[in-house]
Amino acid sequence: MRQVLVNPLSGYYMDKDVFGTQGDFITSPEISQLFGEMTGIWYLTEWMRLGKPKKTQLVELGPGRGTLMSDMLRTLAQFPYFYETITGIHLVEASPGLRKIQRSALTKNADDVEGNVEKATRADGIDVFWHDGVEVVPEGWSCIMAHEFFDALAVHSFEKTKDGWRELLVDFDDTDETQSLADLISRGGGTGLVIDYGQDYAQGDTLRAIKKHQIVHPMSDPGSADLSVDVDFAALKLAMGSKYPDITTHGPVTQSKFLQSLGIQTRLEMLLKNAKTSESRTSLVKGFQRLLDPAMMGRIYKVMSFAKENDATKEKPVGFQ
Repeated sequence: MRQVLVNPLSGYYMDKDVFGTQGDFITSPEISQLFGEMTGIWYLTEWMRLGKPKKTQLVELGPGRGTLMSDMLRTLAQFPYFYETITGIHLVEASPGLRKIQRSALTKNADDVEGNVEKATRADGIDVFWHDGVEVVPEGWSCIMAHEFFDALAVHSFEKTKDGWRELLVDFDDTDETQSLADLISRGGGTGLVIDYGQDYAQGDTLRAIKKHQIVHPMSDPGSADLSVDVDFAALKLAMGSKYPDITTHGPVTQSKFLQSLGIQTRLEMLLKNAKTSESRTSLVKGFQRLLDPAMMGRIYKVMSFAKENDATKEKPVGFQ
């Protein structure tokens, strides 16, 4: 699964834009700007809840086209007392092709390199860095976003045979990326969101491939389709808390509940009032419905938060009360 998705020469994600109606699937940030605006506001509330640290950094895992980060930054820029604390934006991205798309979305400046780290500077003066893995993101109070990230990590698949359960094995992965996130927060402080489809328990075999918005067999044409699995949020919470007792997790809750608690309905009404055409109003309403409708993304997608809290932290994060 790892080779199919991120092999440097032929990996699915490595050299093309796979998102949107012309790609194989579409994500919440591409459906509506409301998604990024609401998640941006959530980080603002967490920053306030956790003591208003003077220096922060934004970290996103698998940033896609950069749309989500762009929408969050545009929203957070409306709150200078928080925005001025941002020391950098750190994107964990394996694909050179997607890094170029992200640079176009987030910066207009020429590329720069600091050691082995790609870097570009935004018009507002904030530096954007690209990293190959979580373990090399610098220590600091972090706002971490993992939207549709864990579903694409390689999983172990099993089959029951006449000799008992046997693992379907191509290669063995002994890395521990989930605990790398907890370690980053434990060392430097911060908070994070995991937004993905899945359940708060282990399920059966959910490995699937999506090509041109249709389900296909995972082995039918490796490298031409997106592979993903439903996320086991219970396992994520256990992995984060077992080694790092100072990390607190909340949720998961449905995407619908999370976005509504952040005031997405009010934001929609403001955007509709300022929309200049009937087409833009229709697009806003359809995007809103798709994000919240239980038959679409509202119930299928779940949201989990994690943070380094202290004895003075009494309230739960917004959306998880």
